[in-house]
Amino acid sequence: MGWLNNTLTTVFSWFKPKEDTGNPTKQTQRRPKNKDITEYDSVNRNLTYGLYHNSYPGMKLSGAMAFTPIAVPIWFMGVPTPITEDKKTQEIINDIIDKFYRVMNQIHLQCHRDGTIWIFPKFSAKTGSLIWEFIHDDSVVDIIKDLETGEPIEIITDEEIIITTGENRTATIRRKRYYTKEKIAVRWIGGTTSLPERLKDLSFRNTIGALPIPFSNNADADEVRGHSDYERIVSDLKDYHDIDLKQSTFLAKFEPKLAINVKNVNEWLNNNGEEENSLSTLEIFERDLLFLVDEEKAQYIYPATAYQAYDNTLKRKYRKIVEGSGVPEMLWGTKMEGNHASAQEQMNNVVKFVEEKRDQKNASYQKLFEASVALILKSTMTDGDSRIIAIEWNSLDALSDEIKAKIIKDFAQGLAFLVDKASITKEMMYQLWDKMFPGLVPEDFEEFKIGISDMAKHRQFVNTDYATAADMTGMEGELQDDEGGV
Repeated sequence: MGWLNNTLTTVFSWFKPKEDTGNPTKQTQRRPKNKDITEYDSVNRNLTYGLYHNSYPGMKLSGAMAFTPIAVPIWFMGVPTPITEDKKTQEIINDIIDKFYRVMNQIHLQCHRDGTIWIFPKFSAKTGSLIWEFIHDDSVVDIIKDLETGEPIEIITDEEIIITTGENRTATIRRKRYYTKEKIAVRWIGGTTSLPERLKDLSFRNTIGALPIPFSNNADADEVRGHSDYERIVSDLKDYHDIDLKQSTFLAKFEPKLAINVKNVNEWLNNNGEEENSLSTLEIFERDLLFLVDEEKAQYIYPATAYQAYDNTLKRKYRKIVEGSGVPEMLWGTKMEGNHASAQEQMNNVVKFVEEKRDQKNASYQKLFEASVALILKSTMTDGDSRIIAIEWNSLDALSDEIKAKIIKDFAQGLAFLVDKASITKEMMYQLWDKMFPGLVPEDFEEFKIGISDMAKHRQFVNTDYATAADMTGMEGELQDDEGGV
């Protein structure tokens, strides 16, 4: 961190001449200007994966907070629903959505968590089906770009893969792949053992000219790789873990101390049923009663002040994590304070945040669906148009009943999270439903509110034991069938 301190000291040294400190965001222009477009820095997936699944060493006490900013927004996103005028193509698209619904949720998860996830569409001759292969960003070692357009023209991956070769036997092999619009080459390199017979170097034509498609999160205009949503808060997550650990360690080791004010220690011990010189064996937790005479005093000392200092620091750190994440406060499940206007503003922020996450994936989804449709048309020798006119989101009219149900279920899971945290009102819930799925809720809010209240009462009733339910309703006989059974 020394270089960072030196840099900050240089930029923000207010004791330098005025012309050097007037605008620290400006600097004297260098000629030529260094420009690095290699994008060699890939994601530290061990960290981002470990944070999300709460398995990364040294960060586990902040793992619960690392889950929320990634998972909760995805519940409200839904899936893209491409629209085309060609009926045959639209049928293929609908089939793809049915098959890859959960896969698209994984794309969103890994895109937000890791910054970038690469998807390569291909058709398997073995299974006769379309495959969307996930290529993790840390496997992509080189991105060769066209200097004029900035678009990738070749993607190179390099992976060490551990495979099972027999009972209780494994081997490590290396696979390098070279993707261009003209061909795809695969090269196998033996590691700890010789290569299996079936693993041969090969090269074949790229029939549809598709490269692995990057789904990038918060990428700048000239970047292919994106940025993890953890980037802004990872330092505070680490700090939160360390502080929480110190507090827990302190409280686990600290025991209440008995402070006594006496003139003669042995006499006090005798008065309280203890043997002389037995302070080392005195069990404070077992003493419910102390006998004090004359001016003797006793008190228990607890770490109240120290505990409060830790607690206040953790609250401040949590607040900083929420604010620094960029995820609307409401999606964290925190209780909303303020008037109706501030609650309405939070609702608008949630909708804008979700829509922005959708919009930054539209171009990638268009490429992915076009390539997928082209692969299916080519494999089935079917005429059709693989050009997608528009990428929409959650267009329920074009989806099967099964996918509609899954989208609504995921959305309801997000609402349930907010309801359980008491961070959303009935009116806010109604507005969020109406903004995300227009036409699915009653036009009248009062009707919606009555329906929610009735469902809450019904849930309370079905979760109540038989005797209590009968007593609540006063209809014990009606809770039995004609033969007296329940």
